[in-house]
Parts: sequence; C-alpha cells; structure tokens
Amino acid sequence: MTNEKAAPLGKLVSTTYTAVPEALRTKLLSIAVPTLSAELFKKGLQSRFFVGIRPLNPNAARFCGAAWTIRAIPVREDLRAAISKGEIPSRNRLAFDAAPPGSVVVCGTCGNPQVALMGDIITTSLMTKGIAGVVLDTGVSDAHFIGSMPFPVIAAGSAPISSFAKIMVIDHDTPIGLQGVAVFPGDIIVGDPNGAVCIPRYIADEIADAALEEEKLEVFLLERINAGAPIDGTYPPNAAVLEEYHAWCASRNRKLPNG
Repeated sequence: MTNEKAAPLGKLVSTTYTAVPEALRTKLLSIAVPTLSAELFKKGLQSRFFVGIRPLNPNAARFCGAAWTIRAIPVREDLRAAISKGEIPSRNRLAFDAAPPGSVVVCGTCGNPQVALMGDIITTSLMTKGIAGVVLDTGVSDAHFIGSMPFPVIAAGSAPISSFAKIMVIDHDTPIGLQGVAVFPGDIIVGDPNGAVCIPRYIADEIADAALEEEKLEVFLLERINAGAPIDGTYPPNAAVLEEYHAWCASRNRKLPNG
C-alpha cells in the first residue's frame, strides 16, 4: 500500500507491516480477548472481534502480533489453469512465504468456509518460521492434525476442498475485510481460546492499559458476586461499589484506576 493511497486516512491506520514492540506484546498477551473487545467497544470500535470463526486448538490459542494481511478474490478459471501449469506464480504461496516471523497471518476471502486456504504443510511451514498465529475466514484441510499442533489457528473449521475451487489470492500487505472486521497491515491481532480481536495500532497502548485496569476491577467484582452480592449495582459497579473497590486496591497495594 503506497503512502499516496494511505494519506487520506492519516494516523488512524497503519499502512504496512511493523512488528509489535515487545513490552506492548507482553502486556496484551496477559489480557483476555473479551476484555480487550469490551474496551474497544467503549471507544466506539464495535466491530473488532472476529465473529463466526474459532480456535482449532483451544490449548494453543494465545497469541499476539502485527497483522500480515492476505487478500483473496473469486477465482478466474484461466488464471487458475495458468497457475496449475506453472505459467504464472501462485500468489498464495508467495504471500505465505513473505510473512515475517512474529506476525499474525490474517486472510480475508469475503467468507468461504467451504474451502481450505491451507492444510498441514502450509501450517507447519508457518509454525516453523515463527509466525505467531493465523486467522482466516475459510476452512482448513487436515483440521484434525492442525488442531493437535502447538500453533494457533483460528478458522471456520474443516473443509478439505482446495481453495482454488472458489477463490484465488491476489495481494498481501494490504487492507482486507474478514468476518466484518476491517484489518489494516500492522494492526495488532490478539487471540486466546475465546477467539481473536483486531486492535488499531494507534490506540493499542491505551486499550491495553484500560483493559488491565478492568481485569483488576473484575477480580474484585467476582469476589463480591461469589459472596452473594446482587448483579444490579455490582456489575456494572455503582459509586458505592467503586468506593469499596478503591479501598480493596489500597489494601492490596494495587494501582488505583484513573477516575
């Protein structure tokens, strides 16, 4: 994506892949995806969670990295034939091979769960080169095998049918749409067993700090709920409950939340 194309969107979007600073990555990895999604919602960003796709291995679902985007469009049969004959390069293989170590590969195909954009071989290649995780709106081939790998893949499920039946990769490191989420290259993707969320880079530090404070608050609220407190007034907390929370924080040498 050229600077000329990106200019009208200004600082609100990242225009190319850039790795996530380690301190921010560590912070985001400590926060649950639903908490991050809730904090984004408070900021008016209501379409940041990838609905309708799920981790293939919930025991290997925690990841964070910058988005390496791959875009696919409906297949054109003559181009498919030329790729199969080796007359022109396969852009899907080139796009996967170009993904930087530490990135999250995010593939937008306008939703094609009935085909597989990758299987065990591509997944093994990505894991071996140090990719942080994969999010895609297609299925995968070899889903049972991929689901046993110590590597995060969030997808639509099992679909052992070649993606060439429906789609073809046309570009990478460019803005894409995936499950109703706009993803720009370099956006920060965080995943856990709940799924994955896309955080615009410019607001990531602010969201992380707010989410950490929210998780502290929720520890306190769960203690109250477990002790028999009613939901009304406790969640969300009213002024009296917040005052109790401040005292609870002080008694445990916890940092008080802003406000």
